[in-house]
Amino acid sequence: MKKIFIATLIILNLFGLSFKVFAKGSVDKDLSGEYFSIAEAYTELKKYDKAIDFYKKAQKSKAYKKASHYNMAQVYALQKNWKQCIKYLEPLHNEAPDNIKITGAYAYALASSGKSKKALELYKAIYDKNTDTPEYFFNYVRLLIITKEYKTAKELLEAEREKFTESEDAKTIEELQTKVNKKLNPKKEK
Repeated sequence: MKKIFIATLIILNLFGLSFKVFAKGSVDKDLSGEYFSIAEAYTELKKYDKAIDFYKKAQKSKAYKKASHYNMAQVYALQKNWKQCIKYLEPLHNEAPDNIKITGAYAYALASSGKSKKALELYKAIYDKNTDTPEYFFNYVRLLIITKEYKTAKELLEAEREKFTESEDAKTIEELQTKVNKKLNPKKEK
């Protein structure tokens, strides 16, 4: 008798679920988390158009909207579609200008799209708040070089040489310094 009761409950639950599916066309469940996971998988597989489709589905949920926008920006960056990348990063940056990860990504997208001066301003702000972080220092110097601020880059490299003494950091400083010196002292053609 107990088995018949349990089987009846299972059948009723299945009937109720199938009724919802046929009545509404879908189950009353937010699938945004699943869409987000699928989008991430497509990104790893480098199927960027499919990833964007699923991020767009996931963004409909408030819980996944910002993460979907950030990840769509990353996908557009991987495609070198800087206009779309900036479209998603700019509002995130405006909402959270102190978020280093978002600001750094936004600055990178701006620099890649040719808006180097604005990118430089953003990265300078990141560096000024984190002067002991080699990654931010080197990225700031690279942007100085891109924007042809060679003297400032040279002065900064010389001033900070003693701060970043790890072998990899010293190597990067040397490479950047060589690049700056070549720009400041170009070889003259004979």
